[in-house]
Amino acid sequence: MELRHLKYFYEVSNEMNFTRAAEKLCIAQPPLSRQIRDLEEELGVQLFERRPHFLGLTPEGTVFRQYASQILELADRAKEAVREMGQGLNGTIDISAVEGGSTQRMLSKWIKEFSETHPAVRFNIWTGGSDEIVTRLRNGLCDFGIGQDIRAAAGIRSVTLYRQNWTAIIPRSCPVLSDDQESIDIMDLLPYDLIIPMREDRLDEINSWLKSSETTLKVRCRYANVRSAYELARQGVGISLYPGDATEVTDSGRDRYVVMKPIRNPKRKVAFMMLFNESRILSNVASEFAKYIRRQEI
Repeated sequence: MELRHLKYFYEVSNEMNFTRAAEKLCIAQPPLSRQIRDLEEELGVQLFERRPHFLGLTPEGTVFRQYASQILELADRAKEAVREMGQGLNGTIDISAVEGGSTQRMLSKWIKEFSETHPAVRFNIWTGGSDEIVTRLRNGLCDFGIGQDIRAAAGIRSVTLYRQNWTAIIPRSCPVLSDDQESIDIMDLLPYDLIIPMREDRLDEINSWLKSSETTLKVRCRYANVRSAYELARQGVGISLYPGDATEVTDSGRDRYVVMKPIRNPKRKVAFMMLFNESRILSNVASEFAKYIRRQEI
Protein backbone atom coordinates (compact mmCIF):
# COMPACT_ATOMS: atom_id res chain seq x y z
CA MET A 1 0.00 0.00 0.00
CA GLU A 2 1.34 3.41 -0.97
CA LEU A 3 0.36 6.93 -0.03
CA ARG A 4 -1.22 7.45 -3.45
CA HIS A 5 -3.65 4.58 -2.76
CA LEU A 6 -4.86 6.44 0.32
CA LYS A 7 -5.23 9.66 -1.69
CA TYR A 8 -7.21 7.88 -4.38
CA PHE A 9 -9.46 6.17 -1.86
CA TYR A 10 -10.01 9.36 0.15
CA GLU A 11 -10.95 11.41 -2.92
CA VAL A 12 -13.42 8.77 -4.12
CA SER A 13 -14.94 8.60 -0.62
CA ASN A 14 -15.38 12.38 -0.70
CA GLU A 15 -16.96 12.52 -4.14
CA MET A 16 -18.78 9.17 -4.04
CA ASN A 17 -18.27 9.17 -7.78
CA PHE A 18 -15.31 7.66 -9.66
CA THR A 19 -15.56 10.03 -12.62
CA ARG A 20 -15.53 13.23 -10.53
CA ALA A 21 -12.77 11.88 -8.28
CA ALA A 22 -10.65 11.01 -11.33
CA GLU A 23 -11.07 14.55 -12.67
CA LYS A 24 -9.92 16.05 -9.35
CA LEU A 25 -6.95 13.69 -9.23
CA CYS A 26 -6.11 14.43 -12.89
CA ILE A 27 -6.07 10.76 -13.88
CA ALA A 28 -8.32 8.63 -16.07
CA GLN A 29 -11.27 6.89 -14.47
CA PRO A 30 -10.37 3.26 -15.40
CA PRO A 31 -6.92 3.38 -13.72
CA LEU A 32 -8.51 4.94 -10.63
CA SER A 33 -11.08 2.14 -10.41
CA ARG A 34 -8.30 -0.42 -10.83
CA GLN A 35 -6.22 1.17 -8.03
CA ILE A 36 -9.22 0.99 -5.65
CA ARG A 37 -9.79 -2.65 -6.59
CA ASP A 38 -6.12 -3.40 -5.92
CA LEU A 39 -6.40 -1.72 -2.52
CA GLU A 40 -9.49 -3.76 -1.61
CA GLU A 41 -7.74 -6.98 -2.67
CA GLU A 42 -4.71 -6.11 -0.53
CA LEU A 43 -6.90 -5.41 2.49
CA GLY A 44 -9.12 -8.40 1.88
CA VAL A 45 -12.31 -6.38 2.34
CA GLN A 46 -14.70 -4.37 0.18
CA LEU A 47 -14.39 -0.64 0.92
CA PHE A 48 -17.20 0.54 -1.34
CA GLU A 49 -20.68 -0.78 -1.90
CA ARG A 50 -21.36 -0.61 -5.64
CA ARG A 51 -24.85 -0.72 -7.11
CA PRO A 52 -26.34 0.77 -10.29
CA HIS A 53 -26.36 4.55 -9.83
CA PHE A 54 -25.11 4.19 -6.24
CA LEU A 55 -21.70 4.24 -4.55
CA GLY A 56 -21.29 4.17 -0.78
CA LEU A 57 -18.84 3.17 1.92
CA THR A 58 -19.09 -0.19 3.60
CA PRO A 59 -18.58 -0.32 7.40
CA GLU A 60 -14.97 -1.35 6.69
CA GLY A 61 -14.63 1.58 4.30
CA THR A 62 -15.90 4.02 6.94
CA VAL A 63 -13.26 2.87 9.43
CA PHE A 64 -10.52 2.88 6.80
CA ARG A 65 -11.47 6.44 5.78
CA GLN A 66 -10.86 7.70 9.32
CA TYR A 67 -7.34 6.28 9.36
CA ALA A 68 -6.63 7.40 5.79
CA SER A 69 -7.61 10.96 6.70
CA GLN A 70 -5.21 11.01 9.66
CA ILE A 71 -2.34 9.51 7.66
CA LEU A 72 -2.76 12.00 4.82
CA GLU A 73 -2.88 14.89 7.28
CA LEU A 74 0.28 13.67 9.00
CA ALA A 75 2.03 13.28 5.63
CA ASP A 76 1.19 16.88 4.70
CA ARG A 77 2.43 18.14 8.07
CA ALA A 78 5.65 16.12 7.73
CA LYS A 79 6.39 17.71 4.35
CA GLU A 80 5.65 21.17 5.73
CA ALA A 81 7.88 20.61 8.77
CA VAL A 82 10.82 19.55 6.59
CA ARG A 83 10.38 22.50 4.21
CA GLU A 84 10.17 25.05 7.02
CA MET A 85 13.51 23.92 8.47
CA GLY A 86 15.27 25.39 5.46
CA GLN A 87 13.14 28.52 5.24
CA GLY A 88 13.45 30.07 8.69
CA LEU A 89 10.66 30.21 11.25
CA ASN A 90 7.43 29.70 9.34
CA GLY A 91 4.76 27.06 9.00
CA THR A 92 1.63 26.06 10.87
CA ILE A 93 1.22 25.20 14.56
CA ASP A 94 -1.72 22.97 15.51
CA ILE A 95 -2.96 23.45 19.07
CA SER A 96 -5.76 21.67 20.94
CA ALA A 97 -7.04 23.60 23.94
CA VAL A 98 -9.84 23.39 26.49
CA GLU A 99 -12.80 25.69 26.07
CA GLY A 100 -13.47 28.49 28.51
CA GLY A 101 -11.56 29.65 31.54
CA SER A 102 -8.59 31.87 30.92
CA THR A 103 -7.05 29.43 28.43
CA GLN A 104 -8.41 31.08 25.30
CA ARG A 105 -7.54 34.56 26.54
CA MET A 106 -3.96 33.62 27.37
CA LEU A 107 -3.51 31.61 24.17
CA SER A 108 -4.72 34.54 22.07
CA LYS A 109 -2.27 36.83 23.86
CA TRP A 110 0.65 34.44 23.24
CA ILE A 111 -0.24 34.07 19.56
CA LYS A 112 -0.45 37.85 19.10
CA GLU A 113 2.92 38.49 20.75
CA PHE A 114 4.65 35.58 18.97
CA SER A 115 3.24 36.70 15.61
CA GLU A 116 4.71 40.17 16.04
CA THR A 117 8.18 38.61 15.95
CA HIS A 118 7.36 35.76 13.54
CA PRO A 119 4.68 37.02 11.12
CA ALA A 120 5.03 34.04 8.74
CA VAL A 121 3.80 31.54 11.35
CA ARG A 122 0.18 30.35 11.10
CA PHE A 123 -2.01 28.71 13.75
CA ASN A 124 -4.83 26.16 13.81
CA ILE A 125 -6.77 26.16 17.10
CA TRP A 126 -9.09 23.26 18.00
CA THR A 127 -11.13 23.43 21.22
CA GLY A 128 -12.80 20.64 23.16
CA GLY A 129 -12.65 18.55 26.30
CA SER A 130 -9.57 17.31 28.13
CA ASP A 131 -10.03 13.67 27.13
CA GLU A 132 -10.42 14.69 23.49
CA ILE A 133 -7.17 16.66 23.68
CA VAL A 134 -5.29 13.58 24.90
CA THR A 135 -6.79 11.52 22.07
CA ARG A 136 -5.77 14.09 19.47
CA LEU A 137 -2.23 14.18 20.86
CA ARG A 138 -1.96 10.40 20.67
CA ASN A 139 -3.24 10.40 17.09
CA GLY A 140 -0.76 13.08 16.03
CA LEU A 141 -3.48 15.60 15.18
CA CYS A 142 -1.91 18.48 17.09
CA ASP A 143 1.54 19.66 18.11
CA PHE A 144 0.60 20.16 21.75
CA GLY A 145 -2.42 20.66 23.97
CA ILE A 146 -3.40 23.08 26.72
CA GLY A 147 -5.81 21.87 29.38
CA GLN A 148 -6.86 21.94 33.01
CA ASP A 149 -5.75 19.28 35.49
CA ILE A 150 -5.25 16.62 32.84
CA ARG A 151 -5.07 13.19 34.43
CA ALA A 152 -1.84 11.23 33.97
CA ALA A 153 -1.95 9.37 30.65
CA ALA A 154 0.52 6.93 29.14
CA GLY A 155 2.76 8.57 26.57
CA ILE A 156 1.63 12.11 27.45
CA ARG A 157 4.01 14.55 29.17
CA SER A 158 2.66 17.62 30.96
CA VAL A 159 4.17 20.94 32.06
CA THR A 160 2.23 23.19 34.46
CA LEU A 161 1.99 26.74 33.13
CA TYR A 162 0.02 28.47 35.90
CA ARG A 163 -2.60 27.86 38.60
CA GLN A 164 -5.90 29.51 39.50
CA ASN A 165 -8.48 29.25 42.27
CA TRP A 166 -11.84 27.58 41.89
CA THR A 167 -14.62 30.15 41.48
CA ALA A 168 -18.20 30.21 42.76
CA ILE A 169 -20.59 31.97 40.35
CA ILE A 170 -23.42 33.03 42.64
CA PRO A 171 -26.78 34.60 41.71
CA ARG A 172 -27.06 38.03 43.34
CA SER A 173 -30.39 36.99 44.88
CA CYS A 174 -28.75 34.13 46.80
CA PRO A 175 -28.87 34.62 50.63
CA VAL A 176 -25.31 33.25 51.02
CA LEU A 177 -23.85 36.54 49.79
CA SER A 178 -22.68 39.29 52.14
CA ASP A 179 -21.00 42.60 51.31
CA ASP A 180 -17.73 41.96 53.16
CA GLN A 181 -16.91 38.58 51.59
CA GLU A 182 -13.78 38.40 49.48
CA SER A 183 -14.05 34.61 49.18
CA ILE A 184 -16.51 31.93 50.16
CA ASP A 185 -16.29 28.65 52.08
CA ILE A 186 -17.48 25.55 50.24
CA MET A 187 -19.38 24.47 53.37
CA ASP A 188 -21.52 27.64 53.16
CA LEU A 189 -22.73 26.56 49.71
CA LEU A 190 -24.00 23.10 50.70
CA PRO A 191 -27.61 24.16 51.44
CA TYR A 192 -28.01 25.42 47.88
CA ASP A 193 -28.44 23.79 44.49
CA LEU A 194 -25.04 23.46 42.84
CA ILE A 195 -23.97 23.39 39.20
CA ILE A 196 -20.72 21.51 38.68
CA PRO A 197 -18.44 20.43 35.80
CA MET A 198 -19.32 17.40 33.68
CA ARG A 199 -15.96 15.67 34.26
CA GLU A 200 -16.50 12.90 36.78
CA ASP A 201 -13.16 13.50 38.52
CA ARG A 202 -14.32 17.06 39.28
CA LEU A 203 -17.24 15.68 41.29
CA ASP A 204 -14.82 13.41 43.17
CA GLU A 205 -12.57 16.40 43.86
CA ILE A 206 -15.41 18.57 45.18
CA ASN A 207 -16.62 15.73 47.41
CA SER A 208 -13.09 15.46 48.83
CA TRP A 209 -13.38 19.02 50.15
CA LEU A 210 -16.27 18.13 52.45
CA LYS A 211 -15.52 17.72 56.13
CA SER A 212 -17.80 14.72 56.60
CA SER A 213 -18.43 11.70 54.41
CA GLU A 214 -22.11 12.01 55.36
CA THR A 215 -22.34 15.47 53.81
CA THR A 216 -23.88 15.41 50.35
CA LEU A 217 -23.95 17.90 47.51
CA LYS A 218 -27.22 19.12 46.01
CA VAL A 219 -26.18 18.83 42.36
CA ARG A 220 -28.85 20.42 40.19
CA CYS A 221 -27.00 20.48 36.88
CA ARG A 222 -23.71 19.55 35.15
CA TYR A 223 -21.99 21.72 32.51
CA ALA A 224 -19.21 21.44 29.94
CA ASN A 225 -17.92 25.04 29.59
CA VAL A 226 -17.71 28.34 31.43
CA ARG A 227 -20.44 30.00 29.36
CA SER A 228 -22.97 27.36 30.44
CA ALA A 229 -21.82 27.68 34.06
CA TYR A 230 -22.40 31.43 33.92
CA GLU A 231 -25.77 31.33 32.15
CA LEU A 232 -27.19 28.71 34.51
CA ALA A 233 -26.19 30.80 37.55
CA ARG A 234 -27.47 33.94 35.84
CA GLN A 235 -30.90 32.35 35.47
CA GLY A 236 -30.90 31.38 39.16
CA VAL A 237 -30.73 27.62 38.57
CA GLY A 238 -28.10 27.36 41.28
CA ILE A 239 -24.52 28.25 42.24
CA SER A 240 -21.92 27.24 39.67
CA LEU A 241 -18.56 25.89 40.82
CA TYR A 242 -15.98 26.59 38.13
CA PRO A 243 -12.35 25.32 38.07
CA GLY A 244 -10.40 28.50 37.37
CA ASP A 245 -11.01 32.18 36.69
CA ALA A 246 -14.47 32.75 35.20
CA THR A 247 -14.27 36.54 34.89
CA GLU A 248 -13.76 36.33 31.13
CA VAL A 249 -17.52 35.96 30.64
CA THR A 250 -18.52 39.01 32.66
CA ASP A 251 -17.33 41.87 34.89
CA SER A 252 -18.42 40.53 38.26
CA GLY A 253 -18.40 43.99 39.85
CA ARG A 254 -20.86 45.33 37.32
CA ASP A 255 -22.86 42.21 36.49
CA ARG A 256 -26.51 42.66 37.49
CA TYR A 257 -27.14 38.95 37.88
CA VAL A 258 -24.16 37.16 39.44
CA VAL A 259 -21.20 37.66 41.77
CA MET A 260 -17.98 35.65 41.48
CA LYS A 261 -16.08 34.60 44.59
CA PRO A 262 -12.91 32.49 44.97
CA ILE A 263 -13.63 29.30 46.90
CA ARG A 264 -11.62 28.82 50.10
CA ASN A 265 -11.23 25.98 52.58
CA PRO A 266 -9.62 24.15 51.01
CA LYS A 267 -7.90 26.71 48.84
CA ARG A 268 -7.17 24.24 46.08
CA LYS A 269 -5.84 25.64 42.82
CA VAL A 270 -6.45 24.39 39.29
CA ALA A 271 -3.35 23.61 37.20
CA PHE A 272 -3.31 24.75 33.59
CA MET A 273 -0.98 22.46 31.65
CA MET A 274 0.81 22.19 28.34
CA LEU A 275 0.69 18.62 27.04
CA PHE A 276 3.01 16.80 24.65
CA ASN A 277 3.07 13.42 22.97
CA GLU A 278 6.34 11.87 24.20
CA SER A 279 6.82 9.89 20.99
CA ARG A 280 6.39 12.91 18.70
CA ILE A 281 9.18 15.20 17.53
CA LEU A 282 7.91 18.77 17.37
CA SER A 283 8.50 20.82 14.24
CA ASN A 284 10.95 23.68 14.62
CA VAL A 285 8.22 26.33 14.67
CA ALA A 286 6.04 24.43 17.19
CA SER A 287 9.07 23.88 19.44
CA GLU A 288 9.90 27.60 19.40
CA PHE A 289 6.32 28.58 20.25
CA ALA A 290 6.23 26.07 23.12
CA LYS A 291 9.48 27.52 24.48
CA TYR A 292 8.03 31.02 24.15
CA ILE A 293 4.94 30.10 26.20
CA ARG A 294 7.02 28.54 28.98
CA ARG A 295 9.12 31.74 29.29
CA GLN A 296 6.08 33.93 29.92
CA GLU A 297 5.26 35.24 33.39
CA ILE A 298 1.62 34.50 34.09
